[in-house]
Amino acid sequence: MDSNTNENTTVKNVDKHKLMSMSLLSDKALLVVLSSNQLGKTFIIDKRVVLAGRALDCDIVLDDPMISKVHCKIFFDDDEKFYIEDVGSTNATFLNGKELKKKTHLIYGDRIILGNTILRFFLEEKIDGMG
Repeated sequence: MDSNTNENTTVKNVDKHKLMSMSLLSDKALLVVLSSNQLGKTFIIDKRVVLAGRALDCDIVLDDPMISKVHCKIFFDDDEKFYIEDVGSTNATFLNGKELKKKTHLIYGDRIILGNTILRFFLEEKIDGMG
């Protein structure tokens, strides 16, 4: 086979369904726990407003006694930019080492600390032209 045939075969064998399934989280974000208390636990932010805290009715429930029952909220606006805001927690919310005093725009890779829990914020990534 010449290299042109090989390239065409590769393209023909790509499962388009698998590629399309990669965009199921379109315009969504993830929080990944990086501290030992729940290391690797991942939360999908798939609603306009997501509450994080110890309370079982929060969208993101974190088992950490230093976290308030409802600690902070993460939300996105009409431009689909994500924000974080402390909601009067006892021990504050920290973003990239600084205490949050007001709603703050989140960007890919931001480090969030709630109590003794460290989280990393990620946006869904897309392959150009695939979604």
